[in-house]
Amino acid sequence: MKFVVVNGRPPRQQTRWLATAVAVLTLLLAFLNAAPGEEQPATGVAPEFNKEDGTLYIDWSGPIVAGMADNLRAAVGKCGMTLNRLVLFLDSAGGQVEEGDRVIAVLNEIKLRHQLITVVPHGKLCASMCIPIFLQGEDRLAARASLWIFHEAAQRQANGQQRTDMAETWRLFRKYYAPAGVSMHWLKSIAPMIKEADLWQTGGDLISAKSGIIMHALGDRTERAVAPPPVDGSNGY
Repeated sequence: MKFVVVNGRPPRQQTRWLATAVAVLTLLLAFLNAAPGEEQPATGVAPEFNKEDGTLYIDWSGPIVAGMADNLRAAVGKCGMTLNRLVLFLDSAGGQVEEGDRVIAVLNEIKLRHQLITVVPHGKLCASMCIPIFLQGEDRLAARASLWIFHEAAQRQANGQQRTDMAETWRLFRKYYAPAGVSMHWLKSIAPMIKEADLWQTGGDLISAKSGIIMHALGDRTERAVAPPPVDGSNGY
């Protein structure tokens, strides 16, 4: 059997990537095809552990607020030594930079022993501090139809008001974006556009611009769960 090297990956990494991609896409389809009446948590950590391959799936939906880092650590801790990889689904408009820093510290601990994959599915949002969290994935998957918002970081003043701070924005760019392989040329190009404004992008925009944020695009087509037509008893079947 011959292996073809794709994107510079050696054969063993290709095999691991293909197996993981199949598992991620399978779970993603399950989420998309869930019955309309099936409730999903509005916010927080929704873990699901596959004991067969040691994959922990976590669906984080909601703001990045105090407790997220602790919840992630607790969910991973419950899996014990059987954990092989963490797949983190994100749908968040961002939140607290300080809590985001703590979440990233937890993810870095996880990456010392386990594989980390981050995913932003079709129609989901990753904005502000959610993006540095997404960038921690060793493999990063997102749909072209996902939504992304970039803006200046805000610092809270003594009077309690928020003030945008481009210096803090560049600190975050250098700390989290550049080490993840995000194009510095692209970051410089968006800097004027996010000054006192929100820059909306789709996953397709980020891929076309070769920003380096998304490593693997999810397919644009998903199967719909369609009920079979009713059977007319008069036709003899």
